[in-house]
Amino acid sequence: MIAPDPRFAAIDAMDGSEFERALSELFGLLGYEVELIGGFDKGADLVVTRDGERTAVQAKRYASAVGITAVRQLIDGVKRYECSRGLVVTNNYFTDQAIECAEAWAIDLWDRRDLASYVEGEPPQVDTSVCAECLAPVSAGIKEWCLNRPARYGGNVYCRKHQAKSRRSTR
Repeated sequence: MIAPDPRFAAIDAMDGSEFERALSELFGLLGYEVELIGGFDKGADLVVTRDGERTAVQAKRYASAVGITAVRQLIDGVKRYECSRGLVVTNNYFTDQAIECAEAWAIDLWDRRDLASYVEGEPPQVDTSVCAECLAPVSAGIKEWCLNRPARYGGNVYCRKHQAKSRRSTR
């Protein structure tokens, strides 16, 4: 479960194609030339170019954490579309395996936190001192554990009792 954020309501309601078009608009506003691949994309949904550097972009509008498969697809897309860089963008978070693979292949990752800098509105105030499920106070250690695992807990904090339940719902 992702922490509620009204700024993402429209993005989270999009389908994959709508998310790709929204990213196309965003990259255009950021000064990139944008090629929307569309259809069967063969590892990249967009190719964006700025200052002569081509970047293959894989867009993943997911309800759960993005796994290693997305990064592997993009590795193919970087080569196929003759790009020097790769970027996976999601409205969610990445699994530890996806992050590890991206680091090994020098693939950039933008998750929900990165996209938040481009959406309008104020971020919601979330009380991270209590469990998101039962509102029981949590220790500093539990808080740190949950917040350091956004792919697992979606930016929420859970007491030990509710951690297992929330883990199952994010997969």
